[in-house]
Amino acid sequence: MISKILLTLTVIAVAWLVIRNRQQHLPTPSSDAGPSGVSGKPNSLIRWGGYALLVMMLLGSGMFLFLQWQDSYRVVTVRVIDTQSGRSVSYSARRADVGDRRFLTLDGREVNVANSERIELESTPNQQFSTP
Repeated sequence: MISKILLTLTVIAVAWLVIRNRQQHLPTPSSDAGPSGVSGKPNSLIRWGGYALLVMMLLGSGMFLFLQWQDSYRVVTVRVIDTQSGRSVSYSARRADVGDRRFLTLDGREVNVANSERIELESTPNQQFSTP
């Protein structure tokens, strides 16, 4: 998870450096060249549009990461059902702690599930979030 954030920040930093270096190497137009017919408005509109798009992308990424983090700390009821006998046992765990064949309960027990058992997840209605 942290590697995804670091990779995104690295890509943004490299893109920013490339754009900054390109802008520094562009020759400034001289006033002797005469009227070119192009005003500074479209260029600044494109620049502000780019900034707005960048801010929207960063806000969207941040919101997605926050919601994913929030969902991983949601408390769920894990029901382990034995398919041969029909017997079931319920546990409480955080969603991030539930794997394919094992999970960690809120009280610290690690439960391994056999191949003949299945796992069902339900949201706990009375306690939606639990911080570590």
